[in-house]
Amino acid sequence: MFELIKVTDYCYYIESPSKVGIYKRNDTDVYLIDSGSDKNSAKKTLKICDEQGWVIKGIINTHAHADHIGGNAYIQEKTGCDIFCSTIDRPFIEHTIINPLHIYGGYIPQEMEHKFFLAKPSVTKNISSPDFPSELKTYDISGHSLGMIAIVTPDNVAFVGDIVSSEDIIKKYGITYLLDIKKHLLSLDFVENMSADTFIMSHVETVSDIKPLIKLNRDKLYEICDKILELTKEPITFESLLQKLFYHYELRMSIRQHSLVGSTVRSYLSYLKNEGKVDVIIDGNLILWKSV
Repeated sequence: MFELIKVTDYCYYIESPSKVGIYKRNDTDVYLIDSGSDKNSAKKTLKICDEQGWVIKGIINTHAHADHIGGNAYIQEKTGCDIFCSTIDRPFIEHTIINPLHIYGGYIPQEMEHKFFLAKPSVTKNISSPDFPSELKTYDISGHSLGMIAIVTPDNVAFVGDIVSSEDIIKKYGITYLLDIKKHLLSLDFVENMSADTFIMSHVETVSDIKPLIKLNRDKLYEICDKILELTKEPITFESLLQKLFYHYELRMSIRQHSLVGSTVRSYLSYLKNEGKVDVIIDGNLILWKSV
């Protein structure tokens, strides 16, 4: 863990619970792709860069989830580096309380004050800033989050954040976090057709061919849609639907899991409703979901 892996002469990553990518612009200057999950990850990243004689000029966040921005504040404080992200992600990184509020859907209980949901704030710049390394290409691959981006280097390495989950993660968690199902499907199509030589993902082994992982994740998404349609054949409340999904995927309920999985299931319901596959019935001041 926290081993420096060389991909090309210009691209590396630090193997950790949430990978930290490294783009080496020249002999000394590097840009991090995400910063890991916390201060401890940041310290180890700084140590590795110091040992290589590298100067961190900036951090490029693929998206604003806490396990990707958790090292931002510490690294920025120690180095004065810039932090770049998509326009819509800037408030989420500069005012990180928005992240758990956004997932929970209201003011948060103490259980949500956890590094997985709540990172320390940092100061950001837009990826359109003139300070952003112009040789890097960025692409909108939102869906998992509001503003997730892919970063492609001149030597054709693509850093694609959380665009896919591994087979092991899918088996373990059943329903992995998504925000906008329709956009995520479009982003899966886009990444599937990218011509990068190497794909580096935050929680999945690095691959040269991402198509099998794309198919695995797309198939799982449609499986969850089918399961929701099956469970809504008769009118059902959201909480009862969520309970049945937890039993089906052998998940254990907690406030954090209720927030994370519950938010995702709401997104699936919105997608299915917008596609005309489910509708709502209001009965006795209860919203009931019913497949069409």
